Amino acid sequence: MALNARRPHQGEGWPLIACSYQSLRRLAMVETGSMRSTLDPKLDIVFKLLFGEERNKPLLISLLNAVLTPAHPIETATVLHAEPGKEAIDDKGIVLDVRVGLVGGEQVDIEMQSQSRPALRERGLYYWARMYSGQLGRGDGYDELRQCVVVLITNFKELDGDRFHSRFRVLETHDHRELTEHLELHLVELPKLAEAATKNEEPDLVLWATFLSATTDDDLEALAMKDAVLKQAKDALDRLSADPQARLLAEQREMALLSYNLDINKARRLGIAEGEARGEARGRAAATVAVLAARQVA
Repeated sequence: MALNARRPHQGEGWPLIACSYQSLRRLAMVETGSMRSTLDPKLDIVFKLLFGEERNKPLLISLLNAVLTPAHPIETATVLHAEPGKEAIDDKGIVLDVRVGLVGGEQVDIEMQSQSRPALRERGLYYWARMYSGQLGRGDGYDELRQCVVVLITNFKELDGDRFHSRFRVLETHDHRELTEHLELHLVELPKLAEAATKNEEPDLVLWATFLSATTDDDLEALAMKDAVLKQAKDALDRLSADPQARLLAEQREMALLSYNLDINKARRLGIAEGEARGEARGRAAATVAVLAARQVA
């Protein structure tokens, strides 16, 4: 892992938090029921390091096939962008995704989201537009454009209904004819996994979702015994989790996301307080007007 990680100095980048990272981690494990020694692949930096690693390419290809279910299975893929910089890990507003190029020139952008953020769907479309427009250079023809796909995997419910894996494309609204296959967006919602597993829908994707959703080392071990690819995935996650640098990167990312949540909650509390103060002021003003009106009548 080429990226150099370091612990930030007090007051650098993150707000001061009156408890240790270890305490926060233990609290989060208790609240979520997660008791594991390995890093959590639902954290975007861990997901990126796991599936963006060259030696783990068979895992990436397996996940792509499970989500996209192409007519001809994907056999090779190329990760298109480099490791995230230090500034990306500390920036709570940046999403750490994995962008992949396929043999025919198609591109796939995979994003793991553990926390709900505003405008997720709009951001997915923006990522698609950026990928699609980025294919052409000066003088290139539009016929050189190739399909671009965005895959959003969320640890929260984004859509109404029970569908675990949703696929969106551009269709005519009356007879549902497809305009083009160049735009495709997938949404995989991990909290809806149980029903999909019960119905035995998309068994390969269900296995991957179960791996991502695992909360204990025993769960991971059971999956590894059930499926050869998931055994490779567990081994790869074990290697990553044993890397001190990877653990530090995960710690930094979790702290950045924690800072984001604290900022949002603080802003929300301030907004509520300000709204209540304005309401009280309006109430007092209305009462004063009513008293003055009563005196004038008298």
